[in-house]
Parts: sequence; C-alpha cells; structure tokens
Amino acid sequence: MIATTLLALAAAAHTPTAAAPDTGYFQQGVDYRIEARLDEATHVLHGRARLRYVNRSRSTLDRLYLHQHLNAFRPNSAWARRELELGERRFTDLGPDDYAYERFTSVRAGGRPVAVTYPGAPDSTVAMIALPRPLAPGDSVTVMMDWDARLSTLPRRQGRKDRHYDFAQWYPRIAVYDRGGWEQHALMPQGEFYGEFGRYDVTLDLAADQAIGTTGVVVEGEPGWTPGPERNAYPGRAAEPLGLLAGAAEAGRKRVRIRADSVHHFAWSVDPTYQHDVVLRSETNDLAEQRNLPTLHVLYLPADTGWGGSVVSRRTYEAVRWLGGMFGPYPWPQLTVVHRIEGGGTEFPMLIMNGGNGEGLVVHETAHQWVHGTFGSNEWKEGWLDEGFASFMTNWYWEEHGNPAVWDRSLAQLADMERAGKTEPVGWEGARFSTPQVYSAMTYTKGSIVLRMLRDMLGQDVMRRVLRQYYAEHRLKHVTGRGFQRVAERVSGRDLGWFFAQWIDRTDKLDYAVGSVSTRQSGTAWETRVEVVRTGEAWMPVTLQVGGHTRTLTSHARRQTVTMTSAERPAEVVLDPSSLLLDMDRSNNRKPVP
Repeated sequence: MIATTLLALAAAAHTPTAAAPDTGYFQQGVDYRIEARLDEATHVLHGRARLRYVNRSRSTLDRLYLHQHLNAFRPNSAWARRELELGERRFTDLGPDDYAYERFTSVRAGGRPVAVTYPGAPDSTVAMIALPRPLAPGDSVTVMMDWDARLSTLPRRQGRKDRHYDFAQWYPRIAVYDRGGWEQHALMPQGEFYGEFGRYDVTLDLAADQAIGTTGVVVEGEPGWTPGPERNAYPGRAAEPLGLLAGAAEAGRKRVRIRADSVHHFAWSVDPTYQHDVVLRSETNDLAEQRNLPTLHVLYLPADTGWGGSVVSRRTYEAVRWLGGMFGPYPWPQLTVVHRIEGGGTEFPMLIMNGGNGEGLVVHETAHQWVHGTFGSNEWKEGWLDEGFASFMTNWYWEEHGNPAVWDRSLAQLADMERAGKTEPVGWEGARFSTPQVYSAMTYTKGSIVLRMLRDMLGQDVMRRVLRQYYAEHRLKHVTGRGFQRVAERVSGRDLGWFFAQWIDRTDKLDYAVGSVSTRQSGTAWETRVEVVRTGEAWMPVTLQVGGHTRTLTSHARRQTVTMTSAERPAEVVLDPSSLLLDMDRSNNRKPVP
C-alpha cells in the first residue's frame, strides 16, 4: 500500500540571464530506446537497447566506447584492485552469487554484428566496438545491444537487498567524445562519472507490486504512486518496439514507460514498500498568471520514520527553491528523491538516491542537480567542479539559514593538512590522488573553501551574478573549470588566472602573520603601526583589524608596515578576523597591542 502526501506550495518567479554563444563547442547526439525486464528470482535484469549516435564533432570516428560501470563491483576490476592496494577486500572477496556484472549477449552496429573488446582487461568497465564503417562528421550510426545485468549484494553506488534494487548503473552507457577526444575511463573509488546529454525512452517490465523512482517522467503504466502534471511534459509519441517485451505483460507483472530528455544518465530504484510524498509547485507572475513548476517526488521506506511527515519533501523543496534562485530554474519536469540501501547519497539527473534524511545531505545532493546534472562536468577529471561546488553551495545555504560557523571545521581540517604537507592539487584527476581520504579532502572540502574565498574576494553580489551567467551560458552542456573561470572573469572584470593557478592547479600555501606592533597617542587619536608578514607561496587580499577598525591589504610584499588611526587605544590587532582565508597557521594572526 502506497501512502501519498500532497503539499501545495508556491514559489517566486525567476528570469534567467540570456545565454552567450560558444562557437567551438559541440555535443554528440545520443538517443536511447531501452526495453528491460527485471527477474527477481535470479536478480538479473535482461535488457535490449537501440542507441542512435550522431557524430557532431569535426573528426571521423572509427570506434565507439561504452561504459559498463556495474563491472567495477566485482573481483579483479580496476576498482577492486585499487582497493587491494589500500588494504581493502570488499569486492575482491565477493562470491559468484553476490558480485555485480553487466554482460553483452549481442551487439550490432549499422545492422552488422560487431565484436566487443575490453582495452583495460581484466577490468571490463570500458568496452570498445569497432564500427563497420567510419563515422564521418554529421553522420549517425545505430547500435543494437542485448545484455544481462545484476547488482551486487554489497551496496556501492548501486546494490540490492531482498526486493529492493538500486539501479544506479545498469546499461551500456556511451562514453563522452568531446574536444579532448574520447573520455573513456575505468570506474575507480576516486572519481566518478561523465556522460553525454541525450534522450531516453525506457520501458521496464517489473513485478506488479513494485514502486519505482526514476530519472525522467512516467508516461505510461503504473509506477506504484500517482504521477503529477509532469506526465504531460513531453509530446506524445508511440514507443518504438524492440522485441524484448513483445505482447502484454505477464500475470503479476506490469510495464512502466519513462521518458527523459537532455540528461546524461538514467537511473532508477524499486521497492514494493516505498511510501510516497509529492510536492506540487507553481508560480504566479505580475499578471496573476499561474504555471506549474517541476514536481517533487519522495519515495521512502516505512521503517525509517525520519523520512515521514514530509520532512525530506520540505527539505528538498527549500533546497530547490534556494538553488533555483542562485543559479536559474530547475531545468527538468520533475525531481525524485529515493531512499536507497547504502548510506550517503548519489546524484543523477532528475533523481537523487539518499541513504538518510539529513538536511545537509538533502541540500548537497539537490545542489548536484545543477552542479553536475545541469552543468555536465567531468567528475573523473575535475571532481572539484561538482563535489567542491555542491559542498560550497551547501555551506552557503547553511550560512543563509542561520549557521555562519559552518566553515570552521573544514578550515581547521585543511590547515592541519597544509602544515603536515599532505595536500595535493585540487585540480588533479581523481585517480591520481594518493588515497581516497586525500581525494575527498581536496575535492569536496578544499574545493568548497576555494570557491568560498573566490566569493568573498569578489563580493557575494558579484558571485551571484557569476552563478547566473554560468547557468545562462552552460545550462545542459559539458563544462570545465576553465570555462567557469572565464565566466567569473567576464562578470567580475578581473583577471583570476593567478587565483585558480595557486588554489586549483598547485598546492601553494598561505600564511599571514602579525609581526611587530606599536602604538602611540597623537593628539586625541592613537596611531598603531603593524608589521604584516606573508610566508608561503600563495597571496590573497587580507583584512587587518586594529581595534574596531579594518582595512583590506592588497600588497604582494612579503613584509609591509601599515599605520592605522583610531579614536581609542586598540587592545589587539587581528589578520583575517572573519576567517575567510585558508591560512595554514592562524595562531600568528593576532597579537595584543603592547
């Protein structure tokens, strides 16, 4: 039995900034039609896909690369071997009934059978097919694929338990071909995903009592809850039959058809016990005209009472409303949050898989609907551009919701790492970091603090304009760190190459210190002389506070002497009194006035 809670909430209208053209950008054409049947007795999904691929690049292609990410969660994969290097055996020790797999049973390209090879063997997360004929610019090829897939009993970015299935990875996913060429990479513990934006039309054959949460919009069938107005978001068209699901569904089973456009992945979860919350949203303009906004769905497990009472629904609504105001409108017809087996959370376009109901987790994963979902970054290559960005936006959300001290713990953690010499460049590719712990600290934590320093250096109003222009120019496109930098430079009117070089590309350290301090009375005022010392390679504008007076110092000098006048004798001087900078040693940032 599925319980439905309806919340009718209104939101303020937002007008996005006009987009600027990018003449050098291209995006390959991707169109998936998928039929799949989940056999719960064997836990195996049988799938068939028709992939229509259009080459919009200037290069002629002789091959295609596909990702079979499920094959990471099994013995002898690149993921499992990396964990062995770190002393972990989680997937190495999984038995034949427990590990995940994704296996082709037939592949045809251009109507002809083609062989599948695995260039990273024994890892099989990257598959290559040689095309029967070269694919010239502007040409297209149709690839037909049959495969079997099974999730692992050990949940990690996918998983199964009893009748609950988190199909975060499950189909042969075309690799990205961009200005740098093919971006095919084995799935590793450090670094995540990169996908081509495309169109998906998916029909799933499921047990009749299953409830499903998914990327996309349910356009046919019974998902186990009542769809909202998003059901009419896409123009009606008949499903292209592939032959795997011929005839009607068997007794005790059902078929659910889902469509999604302009997304770079398609994920879904099912559980027969899911409970359902829904938020129907609308906005009214100055003419009192009302229109529907994207619907929010939440599917949660009844045993977790922390999800009930619309807790997650309201937290998601508040996050979507705030983030839409910061960047621009949520771009798809709906957003679904599902309760998954694994803790933490993982983001997908139009879908969030969360293991808990915490507000920070909800906001962080919702932020990914923009920073990674809308802005299709290469998580494997520039993890800070989505994970660091999502962490930054989450902490900004907390600041504006009554927690200004949210940065303190992260600053202290990173300062310890800086002093110990354990930092690595934030801009490194994920697999290059020495350990998953360093990867996380650099990508999530330091990445967020770097963006915070950028915000406070430019000013919050300027940073808001940067975010909106970034959205206007890069909405539903692939993005890079350099692209974000260029937007920030244009909006702010400042050269920021030095900033990104020292904080993203290198590990320059920053340490400001108060040197000698003296004060003397001059008439009715006090003149205080402060020596400011900068060690380390990095430089940032820094605020000097003398008593109740502040001044921003912009000199690059290693030593500078500053004189400040105050009406009263100051008790102490402080550098960076608001703790805005990643200063590796804050113990020398203040000194009493003798």
